[in-house]
Amino acid sequence: MTLERILSEPRIQVRVRDGVSLARSDDASSFVVSSEASDGPLSVGPYRPEYDDANHLLRVGAPLVSLRDSVSARGDAALAASYLQWLGRLSDRGLIEFPLVTEGVEHAVIVPQRPSFVPTLSAEVPANARSLDRFALLRRLDGSWILESPLVGARFLLSDLDSLDRPAVRCALSAAGFLEATPAPDDPGSAALAQWEFHDLLLHHHHRGGWHRDPIGATFPFIGEIDPLPARRPAWPGNPVPLPSASPSSSENSFSSVLEGRRSERTCDPTRPITLDALGALLDRAARAREFDSITLQDSAGRSASYEISFRPYPSAGSCYELEIYPLVARCEGLDPGLYHYDSVEHQLVRISSPNLETDMIVFEASNATSFMASPQIVLIFAARFARVTWKYRALAYGLILRNLGALCQTLYLAATELELSPCAIGYGNAERFARLTGLDPVVEGSVGEFVLGGKPLPSRRRG
Repeated sequence: MTLERILSEPRIQVRVRDGVSLARSDDASSFVVSSEASDGPLSVGPYRPEYDDANHLLRVGAPLVSLRDSVSARGDAALAASYLQWLGRLSDRGLIEFPLVTEGVEHAVIVPQRPSFVPTLSAEVPANARSLDRFALLRRLDGSWILESPLVGARFLLSDLDSLDRPAVRCALSAAGFLEATPAPDDPGSAALAQWEFHDLLLHHHHRGGWHRDPIGATFPFIGEIDPLPARRPAWPGNPVPLPSASPSSSENSFSSVLEGRRSERTCDPTRPITLDALGALLDRAARAREFDSITLQDSAGRSASYEISFRPYPSAGSCYELEIYPLVARCEGLDPGLYHYDSVEHQLVRISSPNLETDMIVFEASNATSFMASPQIVLIFAARFARVTWKYRALAYGLILRNLGALCQTLYLAATELELSPCAIGYGNAERFARLTGLDPVVEGSVGEFVLGGKPLPSRRRG
């Protein structure tokens, strides 16, 4: 979605976000953007003096048509078109916000959370009977009201709650997807959403990358303010009772030796790439479906339904086994690169995408999550078929999915250790990128975790 769609809508203005500064590079050849949220200055395009007046307006906010016309007045139509493309790059990087203004009064500020989001207004003012969608969340932060939803690619900042009843604001809310709508018949997405609870979907979207622009990962926000907790908890008072240790095993491949040898290996040996045989053995040991059954479940009203369950090497709450494994292969002897789905019943892989920019970015982000210690050879992406759990459980569903994910990761760790592979669970993944790559509706089946695999490097003392 491009910015040009709001050229004819003067109520939606454009400005750089707080903490963002625009400047010329030292040699005056390019524009440099600095942001409090970025690690350093970012070059976003060649500098043109014809942009100066428009950039002055951009700092305070102006309709897009005014910005375009300002450049056109100092240059020409082609240069104005280039300026709009430049603004689009700023917007994709989350450096632009959109004040909603009528008669000189700012009623709201629309802050995109996803690169593809561009605000617009519905053609008609929604009736007051149309209330906020049940996944919308209104909260206070730094003196403003924030309206957000895991289903909407932007947040609305409001100075007061009366702004929610302004016609322009309601039009923007409706166009963005904040208001209740009549679900389309036979829409699998609607059926999936009906089974999600508010807190679960909110946690899922904020836990994963791609859906919001909040800081994520190890940012150490309290350094210098609060001391970190020590690794060992202070001992409880009382008389300690010494426990006997496990007897040492005589077998090198015993379970105890596998447990002792488990490590998060954040590097892969490029001279020993993982093989198709090793990948097959790993998935067989850790994730293959062994048995199926069908049970009858009954709710508190006495209604019953048949529910299929399976049995696999790792535990899963209620035998739901909602997790699917998608191996993203960068390098594997005997297997072409690309994204695959692991069929745990037939114990086979189905290739669903060849290498492309999205797969390259997933591998890059996985490498970033390991502090760029190596390029992952395989990234296992775990996706949940959410309705397997949300159909059955209330208030517990997403928490159970994460617990199941932890159980699967530990099982993969132990199997990889026994097979002398290099395993490492990582804490970051981009759910929007996985959705684009697979074409899956992220509320029906979406990624919830990642796991890096490769050939085992030299022995390491690194623990994780």
